[in-house]
Amino acid sequence: MKTIKNFQVLSMTRVSILFFCLVLSTSSLFANNTFNTPTEETSDEGDTRMKIRLEFNSINTYTRLINVLADENATIGFDSEYDSELENIQADDMYWLIDSGKYISQGIDEINIDTVIPLGINTSTTGLNTISINKLENIPNSMKIFIYDSELAIYHSLKEGAYEVDLNAGMYLNRFEIVFVQPDTLGVSEFQNQDIALDIMFDRFSDQIKILNHSNLKIETVEVYSILGQAVHRSNASNANNQININANQIRTGAYVVIVKSENGINSKKILVN
Repeated sequence: MKTIKNFQVLSMTRVSILFFCLVLSTSSLFANNTFNTPTEETSDEGDTRMKIRLEFNSINTYTRLINVLADENATIGFDSEYDSELENIQADDMYWLIDSGKYISQGIDEINIDTVIPLGINTSTTGLNTISINKLENIPNSMKIFIYDSELAIYHSLKEGAYEVDLNAGMYLNRFEIVFVQPDTLGVSEFQNQDIALDIMFDRFSDQIKILNHSNLKIETVEVYSILGQAVHRSNASNANNQININANQIRTGAYVVIVKSENGINSKKILVN
């Protein structure tokens, strides 16, 4: 009986040691996956890879965190060693787009001014959503990080603050990208998708945004967005009037994007309300 008791004590000691080692191993694993805050932007000893964690907050107060890691052994396509697919997509959600898949984390070969990382967003309720930087690691202070909104033609610096965008309920797979350089932007008097049949301007004497419809095109919708992507005006009434006026007396001074959908397609222009 004495021998058996000693054996039991020895067995329990070995179990305790194994459990302690397992705890240490698990702690080390999580430590290797942590990020620093955006203001620190320093590197962990032995790991100099760039890491970015973004945060999505929906109008329904749902939050999603997604990560991207730069590793020379990864590619811009799917890598089983680096990319984690989003298995349970929520009604409100954000994810990386790799080929036709949706991912919560991904690895790419490098991050530089030529890097473009597509983002997908789901939202079940129309309203204001925000995209921001949650944490950074090994990102130089000089590196710029933008979210590009292709519908509004806006490059918003995420290092300067969250991007707030008013979205209709739906799925957005071709609208948002993370980029690291802002190309030369259009002046406030220039068109994107220019159509000589339409002219968009701000008349400071009448304090109105004016759409001059020279060819009496059928205009389906007119939308005005702030430079942060917030909708300040929407009109869905179809008409072919030669001029549409939008009162701007409740609109703050600043840059805005006017989007006009007509029978000729979509035209947009940046204007300055002052």
